[in-house]
Amino acid sequence: MAYSIRFWAIILAALLLIQFSTKASAESCKFEKTIDKTLDVSNSELLAISARAGELDIVGVPGAGQAVIHGRVCASKQSWLEQSEVITTPGKQAEIVVDLPDADGGWTSFGSNYVWMDLRIEVPDKLALDVQDSSGDMSLKNIAAVQIKDSSGEIEVQNARGPVSISDSSGDIEVNESDGDVTIESDSSGDIDVTGVNGTVLVKSDSSGDIEVSDVSNDVVVERDSSGDISVNDVDGDFRVLKDGSGGIRSRNVKGEVDIPEKD
Repeated sequence: MAYSIRFWAIILAALLLIQFSTKASAESCKFEKTIDKTLDVSNSELLAISARAGELDIVGVPGAGQAVIHGRVCASKQSWLEQSEVITTPGKQAEIVVDLPDADGGWTSFGSNYVWMDLRIEVPDKLALDVQDSSGDMSLKNIAAVQIKDSSGEIEVQNARGPVSISDSSGDIEVNESDGDVTIESDSSGDIDVTGVNGTVLVKSDSSGDIEVSDVSNDVVVERDSSGDISVNDVDGDFRVLKDGSGGIRSRNVKGEVDIPEKD
């Protein structure tokens, strides 16, 4: 018995060491620089933002006429640091594009090869956005209408003053307060949590993960869900699920019709 306890103690210590080493490596930054830019968007109808690896924070500012960009770049090679940049283009369809070199697939287990850029962008709160991101968490607050396409990482949208459309490969999606329809075009994995919508909530395709929707002024429609529970509360319109694979379906305080498929 003593041997067994000692054995598991060694295993636990090894796992903790690996976890600590990986975390420390991931948080390291051998070469670092900051990028500060502004982009005139006073005459723009749309701002397209294309980010890559790293966290992305977008904040709407009342009365602003420009986008204010703050970037922090970390790289394992000096040459990668020098090649990393933010490219801006003014016009009716203005653009902010992150340009990073190919870092052999990004992080390794111990962070030997990496390059990423964290971004914080302040934008006019009435300017429509088209956001594309490859990896890393994303947060958008106090923004206008937005269309989001993301590969991996969590997405959080708070207080959108217009329709929200999201296509996501992996990571949780959270939408809190939207003055317009919310459409989840596709979601491969991760939970979906939507609340406080002045409009319709439409989930076109969800592969895995739970769906929770509450406080909606119009309909809630789930066109196709492969797996995971669906929970819908406090809906002024109808609640419909067209196709469902596995997982439970629950609803409460739906004023309109409830139409869900029967389970075999």
